[in-house]
Amino acid sequence: MIRIIKYTIAAMLGAIIAWAVMEPTSLMPDDGSSVGFTAVFVIGLVSGLMVGLLLGIAEAGSGLSPRDAGKSVAMGALVGAAGGLVGFSFGNAFYQALHGASSAAPSLFSFILLLIGRGLGWALVGMFIGLSQGIATMSPKRMINGAVGGFIGGGFGGSVFEILAWMNRGGAANFPTGMIRLTSFATTGAAIGLFIGLIEEVAKQAWLVRLVGRNEGKEYTLYKESTVIGRSEFADIPVFTDADISERHVAISVAGKRYFVEDLNSAQGTTVDGRQITTKEPLHDGDIIIMGKTRFLFRDKASAPKYVQNNYEPQASSVQIPTSQHICPFCGAIKDAAGNCDCSVGAAPPAAPTAMPVSQQPTIQQQAPINFGELYSHSDATQPMPSPSAGGARLSAVSGPYAGKTFALKPGTTELGRDASKDIGLPDDKTVSRSHARVVQEGAGYVLYDNGSTNGTMVNGAKITRHELKTGDTVQVGNTQFRFDI
Repeated sequence: MIRIIKYTIAAMLGAIIAWAVMEPTSLMPDDGSSVGFTAVFVIGLVSGLMVGLLLGIAEAGSGLSPRDAGKSVAMGALVGAAGGLVGFSFGNAFYQALHGASSAAPSLFSFILLLIGRGLGWALVGMFIGLSQGIATMSPKRMINGAVGGFIGGGFGGSVFEILAWMNRGGAANFPTGMIRLTSFATTGAAIGLFIGLIEEVAKQAWLVRLVGRNEGKEYTLYKESTVIGRSEFADIPVFTDADISERHVAISVAGKRYFVEDLNSAQGTTVDGRQITTKEPLHDGDIIIMGKTRFLFRDKASAPKYVQNNYEPQASSVQIPTSQHICPFCGAIKDAAGNCDCSVGAAPPAAPTAMPVSQQPTIQQQAPINFGELYSHSDATQPMPSPSAGGARLSAVSGPYAGKTFALKPGTTELGRDASKDIGLPDDKTVSRSHARVVQEGAGYVLYDNGSTNGTMVNGAKITRHELKTGDTVQVGNTQFRFDI
């Protein structure tokens, strides 16, 4: 979303600057007037140059290396200028041809012809401008995405120009010609930037999200066959503020639709979800890549889990009865050693209770308490249920696949995720990310952080990124709900 807004504002400013430069001159055409070669050349050149230049500057501010940032600005200006010149020349010729044909046509049909001509002319300008960033990075995907987005945006903006002019001709409005040109240029530039950013956002397949450190939350789209991260200014994603990162620390490559991470013999090494990597390993959506003090969250549409969003709403007033192999699901009675219960065919009927003198009846204090956590344990022998230390902070699962289980929180940091190696591993809940969230002991309290999970982390029904936990808080991770106690 930030990229879309940035592109929209940058391209709009570029178009407004182009209008401000040319408006005081005699170059700008009035509605329907014939435009000479010199005017076409200058209008196309200046418009494409300024819009492409501002888009290049916006892209350069996305955390690229100085080398790539310079190429982005230079190619944005050069290709934008060339694209504006070529696009405006063809578009104007097409518009003038349709303008001549529309003179003898009925009013509505004439308007449609002119709308197509003006829209197509600016669509060609936008298409060539959209190519610039793909050419700068030598990425065919970005060339296609930019061309499509620029074509749609340019066509939309050009159509606005013709609609305003048509309203003036029909007497529905009396806009000053200069205002029509300003509105049209600004709308065209904004639409070009908007649709270029929108198409890139929709079409992107994999990207990294900076989790810790400077530029936290910034996204880096992985559009190259191999993307190098490191402290060098020539790295594709430079990280200058972390002295523990080598100049060329790690590379992320793509083969088909799969992405792989490889440590480039760095001094401090690289871990993925807590595992030190020594060879090229595949990446999955939700993986946390750690190098030095810097963390990146890997997002990938191809490997993201496909599931229906959980719409579970807790019912505070209902009592949830845990299930167990020791309980009959039909009559609710506890099975005996042979597996029989009250509804078993051929089983002996339950003995009728006999009266007992009041003096012999046990008091409440004499009755041994029933440990329902042991009786209805949901885990098997290979996954013993962890138990909290007396008086320690803990998460008790109240619903979902782990209902009835209690997890003690460690001093320091406790990691939660679908990966069984996590401190609180939830492999049976497929809606949980591999590294979903963490609880950090800060001072005398505990703070819950979301690790950029796919489904998000909820506390008391609200989505959070950071939350100071209090006793009784309901924490939802995937389909599992916990109660926090300390």
